[in-house]
Amino acid sequence: MANTDLVLKMYDYFSKGSMGAIKAEIFHPDIVWRMPGHHPLAGTMTGADQVIAFFGALFKAGITVDNVHFGELDNGTVVEKHIGHGELNGETIDLPTCTTYGIKDGRIFDVQVHTAVQHTVDSYMWARIPLKSVAERVL
Repeated sequence: MANTDLVLKMYDYFSKGSMGAIKAEIFHPDIVWRMPGHHPLAGTMTGADQVIAFFGALFKAGITVDNVHFGELDNGTVVEKHIGHGELNGETIDLPTCTTYGIKDGRIFDVQVHTAVQHTVDSYMWARIPLKSVAERVL
């Protein structure tokens, strides 16, 4: 399977809610997924379970994606450009993003999200994913 097709298959499974298939067929067991920023979903997710939990959090945050375009670099890295969208206080928020996918052993292995409007992403995520109370966070 071509590397670009692998990423497209991940999107297809995601749209169907087939997280088990993503874990079993698409993700390398040692996958690392990095999300930049200063918000509750920012950081490095390691392993398929953490990345799938991250996907669930993106869904709960109301993020949808369209205008997706793919290309493959000469080293096999897949580059994806898309527009993420969210709604906040009745206003549509556009979040242009580029994501790079490193492939190892025919599976997605190393992912880096590159956001075009980091401050907007940070503000949006804080508004959609508030922290639990201090008592809930420390107990």
